[in-house]
Formats: sequence, C-alpha cells, structure tokens
Amino acid sequence: MATKKVKKDKMDGLTERQKNIIRLREKLNAPDPNDIHVFTKYKIITYIFDIVFPPYALYRIWKKDSPFNAQEKGIQTAVCIIYMIVLFANLWEVYG
Repeated sequence: MATKKVKKDKMDGLTERQKNIIRLREKLNAPDPNDIHVFTKYKIITYIFDIVFPPYALYRIWKKDSPFNAQEKGIQTAVCIIYMIVLFANLWEVYG
C-alpha cells in the first residue's frame, strides 16, 4: 500500500506573532512594482537616438505606449532640446 506524504505548511506550529513576522518580511522583500527600470532595451535605444537623431528620440519618448514615466519624459525632452540647441549653435558658428 502506497503511503501518502503529507506536505507541511511552513506556517504550521508557529504562533500568530511569528506568522505575522513572516508575512511582513515577505511583503517588505517583494519587488517594488513602481520601480523605475532605466536600462531596458527600449530605453537604451532611445538614449542612443538622443544623440544620433533627436526628433525620433522625442517621438519614442512621447508616443502613447512609451515606458517612460512623466519625470523621465521631462528630463529626456530637456536633454534632446538642449542637445539640438547646442548642435544648431555650433553649425551656425561654423557655416553662418
């Protein structure tokens, strides 16, 4: 006759206080869903376009399904605009 092994729960035999401590520890150690992931593949490609072709970078930053949050959008837009101003000022000096 086969014997059935009973799986013990990790909370068996613990007091309520110990169970609460374990639950709180798991909650504190869980990854933050609102955490900003700066170096995703999409964002790295956008950072490269900030330098290579800023108008397309602005499109990637501001399109509807962009992974950038509001703060990142503002900062990346400022970087693109400042870079374009410096680029046009240098071109104006050389050719103007």
